[in-house]
Amino acid sequence: MSKRPPLDLMALTTTEAAPMPEAVQRVTDAPAKDRKLPRSLTDSAKVRTENLEPLAFKVPPAFRKRFRQRAVDADLKLNELLFEALQAWEEKHKIGS
Repeated sequence: MSKRPPLDLMALTTTEAAPMPEAVQRVTDAPAKDRKLPRSLTDSAKVRTENLEPLAFKVPPAFRKRFRQRAVDADLKLNELLFEALQAWEEKHKIGS
């Protein structure tokens, strides 16, 4: 039984990494600690992660892509965008929570 030659990991890496062309890069003008949270996620309304329950439903691929892109553009988590969307809908329809 012959031994395999050692794997050269340095040959698998490059010093000039580049993002994939289809990757969307986040560009922010303020450091994370200086960013303002959306009004629904300020101190009193901020949802703690240990109190969250899963919510699963299916949407068309184009909607999913658009929703995820809007979250990236606004530097929000998906659930934060969902909270904002529900709040805006309730305000539009004059429904109190």
